[in-house]
Amino acid sequence: MMKTGTIFGAILALILMGTSCARTLKEADTVVVTDTDSAINGRIVGGRTVDISAHPHQVSMRLKSIQSASYSHYCGGSIISESIVLTAAYCVIGKEPSQYQIVAGANQRRSADGAIATVKEIIMHEQYTPSTYDNDVAIVVLGTPLPINNFTIKAVPLAEEGSLNGATATVSGWGTLSTGGSSANLLQEVNVPIISNELCNANYYNGLITDSMLCAGVRDTGGKDACDGDSGGPLLVNNKLAGIVSWGVGCAQAKYPGVYANVSYLLPWIREKIAEVELTLLSQN
Repeated sequence: MMKTGTIFGAILALILMGTSCARTLKEADTVVVTDTDSAINGRIVGGRTVDISAHPHQVSMRLKSIQSASYSHYCGGSIISESIVLTAAYCVIGKEPSQYQIVAGANQRRSADGAIATVKEIIMHEQYTPSTYDNDVAIVVLGTPLPINNFTIKAVPLAEEGSLNGATATVSGWGTLSTGGSSANLLQEVNVPIISNELCNANYYNGLITDSMLCAGVRDTGGKDACDGDSGGPLLVNNKLAGIVSWGVGCAQAKYPGVYANVSYLLPWIREKIAEVELTLLSQN
């Protein structure tokens, strides 16, 4: 927990720690939504339905159910290469690679269309802090390479520079359409403005936003956001991966923008781990 400098700040921090949540979709919360329902609702929160070709880097991370041994959508992720997916550390903490399937190139949350890959290894940031979601990033190494076709399955470039306040960002996923609501069956996207860390801390989160985080949302209005089930998924700025869906207080609230892992800040760690993985893969071929 960071120091907030005031008693009020400390109290707010404790409140947020009790109410904030990573945007994963627990298996018990999975809701079947028909195509008709999805078309009527038509949004992550405040967004619209899109084809996977609009976000070919997007994957669905599906977690095996203990009860039925079937796989259900749990988190999102982004394709970095045919063998590497980037996601949130929260999505993989305490889990084994064998518990996941990665589905790429599919429009539907429950569909078997697209390419299905096994998971070989999970590399979580060593300084990830579950209580604050600091350094919320992980690399998923695939056991089955994805068939990159640059149409429905494509790697996304990583942002090398920080995003400017007010820049338009796009987040996508199959998460719920509102806090505690139904999950989208078809892939959704929504545009949200970047909010600088300075403004996000001063006006909304009172010092809880670290350099490893990035805020995005409609200031003092809300209505557009990622939500439960979108964790680990991509936030794009200028067609580059700038953020990874991480946490928030509810979804699309006016006073609490969405919080993302800051890819440009975490880039040295990401590149180091990718290089290690690629070297290992090369030695195995």
